[in-house]
Amino acid sequence: MRHLLTVADVMTTEVVTVAEDTPFKAVTAILAEHHISAVPVRSVYGGVAGVVSETDLLRKEEFQRRSGRNWFHRKARSKADALTAGMLMTSPAVTVEAGCTLDEAARLMAARDITRLVVMDGDELTGIVTRSDLLSAFLAPDREILARVRRDVVDRGLWDDPFAVEVSVREGVVELAGQVAKRSTVAFAEQLIAGVDGVVGVRNELTWAFDDTAPVAGPFY
Repeated sequence: MRHLLTVADVMTTEVVTVAEDTPFKAVTAILAEHHISAVPVRSVYGGVAGVVSETDLLRKEEFQRRSGRNWFHRKARSKADALTAGMLMTSPAVTVEAGCTLDEAARLMAARDITRLVVMDGDELTGIVTRSDLLSAFLAPDREILARVRRDVVDRGLWDDPFAVEVSVREGVVELAGQVAKRSTVAFAEQLIAGVDGVVGVRNELTWAFDDTAPVAGPFY
């Protein structure tokens, strides 16, 4: 069975949070102290009410540099005037479950144009995952990526002779060389390998003994 890395494999589990009534300057100090760019905001009921990011905080600085307030949209102006985390935060927080795969999390970040997701287990905060966390999959050494490829693709018996294909990894690029029985296997193997976590690309030099993709000529009458 193919194993995919999930958010649980890369997320930060020790999450710094603030309360809704935390003052502006205290939020700024917490971000600086912990070297983070955002912090979840706890509601009075203990759940996650939203997220305050550096972008939210910078609205006040941006506002102070302007000569007037008319240029602000209502939402931006309210953040510029905010005094507490509850007034500053972006709400609701965009969340995922820990079992979400890295590509699913990346698509959600891209769709929402954000750089982090709050990880929840029901109503319980379990972690936070950032864009850099997702990129950590590509930091795996070549030997680990090769092991993933062998486990998720090669060992599935995609080709009859396990010694017919040479698989190697260099700088995250998987190189395939050798011959397989059918041409359709070549493209299928490349597709599967490209989807393995950490693979940067595939250099496919496989050949085939039989072209099973060619159209079959019909009978002549």
